[in-house]
Amino acid sequence: MTVARGVAVLLVAALSGCGAGDGGFDLALPLDAYDLSAAERRVVDEVRFRLLADCTRTYGVELKPSPPSARGPEEHRNAAYLGWLGDRQVEIYGYAGPPSPPVIDYTTYPVSDEQIVVLEGKRGKFHGRAVPAGGCLRRTEAILDQGSVDLLGSKAARVREEQDFFLLANDASGQASADPRVRRAEQVWSDCMKDEGFDYPYAGAAVADPRWARTAKSGQPRKVTAAEIATATADVACRDTTGYYAARRAAYRDSQQRIIADNRARLDRIKTINRVQLENARRYLAGELVATW
Repeated sequence: MTVARGVAVLLVAALSGCGAGDGGFDLALPLDAYDLSAAERRVVDEVRFRLLADCTRTYGVELKPSPPSARGPEEHRNAAYLGWLGDRQVEIYGYAGPPSPPVIDYTTYPVSDEQIVVLEGKRGKFHGRAVPAGGCLRRTEAILDQGSVDLLGSKAARVREEQDFFLLANDASGQASADPRVRRAEQVWSDCMKDEGFDYPYAGAAVADPRWARTAKSGQPRKVTAAEIATATADVACRDTTGYYAARRAAYRDSQQRIIADNRARLDRIKTINRVQLENARRYLAGELVATW
């Protein structure tokens, strides 16, 4: 038996938020229309893993999910883009946010050398059984993408084509970060914080202050100090009163609109693939879609 070679992040779905309340501020952005919600993505991710596990099981090397682990606070999908701290209850939890129950992350799990062979189809046969072209990964995607060809103008989806969304979202984020409105907002926020007795050049520096990280212990929730709570409380007040959120939202809205205008056909395909995968995942969970290996 081969030894597991660490954790393989095969199916990244970063940037998804958890859809918590927004406290009255509009956190919606244009690219939201082309993405799945966090809850919908969790459905697809779980079914994708279950299909991969079913496929690898037929070769005697079944995938197992990683143990449930703690996650960060539930936040709106665009919280990171907009610098939104409204879901973290900073007056109680500081920048760490309220604890969430442990959950299984179906996108990250240990993978052995033998499992990689079956997942990626590195051999034509494994333990006497024929391995499909592209392995269990490609076969799983074909099941999730089932029925999408006609909707995509007869041009079949590439394997994990829907993840192009994150490349485009990152492009938009880069443009927004360089927007003069964001730079001005950071300076005004910094001036506000100085008036409150805190010296940070930009908002991210307060969140990432190394003093907070030093309160963490391996495998345990980090201790939130009075100093962190005082800083975070002043931080949120300055973001609220200086128009920080509005400036970032305007910059991100405009950058995403430009990305959409330049990539509308590509994004339309991504939206279609996402909706087809979600529908097939729901059908699988309802027993209406049966996978064969």
